[in-house]
Amino acid sequence: MASTTKIVYDPDDGLPVMEVGRWVTEEKHRIIKRYIDASWAARQRFKYQRSYIDLFAGTGRVKIKHTFAFADGGPLAAWNMAQQRRGTFSDFFIADADPKFLEACDARLRKLGAPVRSTVGRADRTIDWVLPKLDPQGFHLALLDPYNAGNLHFSIIQKLSGLRRIDIVVHLSTGDIQRNIASGLRSESSPLDNFAPEWRSTIRKQSSKQEMRQAFIGHWKLLVNATGLRVCDTMYPVRNSKDSTMYWLCLLTKHELAERLWRDACDIRNKTLF
Repeated sequence: MASTTKIVYDPDDGLPVMEVGRWVTEEKHRIIKRYIDASWAARQRFKYQRSYIDLFAGTGRVKIKHTFAFADGGPLAAWNMAQQRRGTFSDFFIADADPKFLEACDARLRKLGAPVRSTVGRADRTIDWVLPKLDPQGFHLALLDPYNAGNLHFSIIQKLSGLRRIDIVVHLSTGDIQRNIASGLRSESSPLDNFAPEWRSTIRKQSSKQEMRQAFIGHWKLLVNATGLRVCDTMYPVRNSKDSTMYWLCLLTKHELAERLWRDACDIRNKTLF
């Protein structure tokens, strides 16, 4: 998490929370909860492990900027949504590079009765902590929601792709990608090297910023496809108060049913879902 992130304390439990823009909770968490709601029946059919994985867990709660409102962050939003569907997660794995953030998130989940296991560390390292704990026959859902693209090492997706049944919701930071492409072309190293290895060979021939961004994302999709996963054709744009796209939420999966459910979850006009 960036050092510029403002930290305040939730008066309800005295634990730290991150201050975020309204769009983070109102759009991103809404889509994630809709997908969990839509897919609960498929998970319930599995007698094996049904896990939730979040390697960028944060504090578990957030404060909305310019308001006095607090809301659930990703892990708590996911757990509370699942609880409405009879507690469909048998295991809940969280990690974060900041020990204070992780301690707060862990405490909040335990208070709710979640079967949480946690560890401190960068996501490209904690992935090796969680993998041995995942049942190869299980049904797994991972949320990869980093503060910036460089923190999401592609090796994390490669390692998760070895699971037979894994759905991965990814925060694809278009703004961060846009900001780093030009400087990355001029230097030997860039944060984008972690996210999409060997991206420069695809980008150099592009002219406009939009073309470069499209080529970069196209390259990333090809890398994902090579793992056996595929990027669902529906990518939900999360916009800020000025209606500018901050990032996209996308689903990586191996299964057509997951893709259909994701499309429905991203269709906010569909009133039959949460």
